[in-house]
Amino acid sequence: MYKYELHCHTASTSACSLLSAEDIVELYLANGYDGVVISDHFLDGNTTVNRELPHGTYQEKIDLFFRGYEQVKEAAKGKLKVFFAFEASYRGTDILAYGFTKEMLKEHPEIPQMDLRDFADLCKDLGVLAVQAHPFREASYIPHIRLYTNCEGVETLNATSSALCNDLGYYYATRYNKIITGGSDIHCVGQPMLSGMAFDEEVTSVQHLVALLRVGKGQIIYAPNVYKK
Repeated sequence: MYKYELHCHTASTSACSLLSAEDIVELYLANGYDGVVISDHFLDGNTTVNRELPHGTYQEKIDLFFRGYEQVKEAAKGKLKVFFAFEASYRGTDILAYGFTKEMLKEHPEIPQMDLRDFADLCKDLGVLAVQAHPFREASYIPHIRLYTNCEGVETLNATSSALCNDLGYYYATRYNKIITGGSDIHCVGQPMLSGMAFDEEVTSVQHLVALLRVGKGQIIYAPNVYKK
């Protein structure tokens, strides 16, 4: 089985993360993963980009936004596969988008201002997989739970969420025939539990990952983090 992380944040691009590129590579190699999807918070969320370039053009911000992913890809050369995704946000509600390229993002400067429901529709139009992350999470910064039912998928195991949140997500996803994913939502090396997906075949690209998920391939993994820095 090949193991992949589907939800990971870098310190370079996500303001809430403490993970350097080297941390990420070492952590996932120590835990036996074959690859990681970098899914930093987008320009509408908890990102470092707007703080560094408040008056820059959208295209310049996209170049900066890719910094975290590109640093991990460089650090992982020959050791770990690294794929790109991102997490769009609205007041604590998040959608993970798998399948965008840098060029595609530069062609859609409207995304940071889009309603998340419209964003999920755009993903569908572009062949991108939209997965609602931890949809039933409860926290002080989340005023109420929102479900974007036009998302193709649901993150039903988020390693930082409660059992109740994950159980409700699984019920919702299976009841309404959604694609099911798991991810660690990792921000620091000391996170006690990790998640992700395991496949019988090696994943070669994020498009390949999406194709496998759409035909129901893969199983969610959930295990203690063995990495000690």
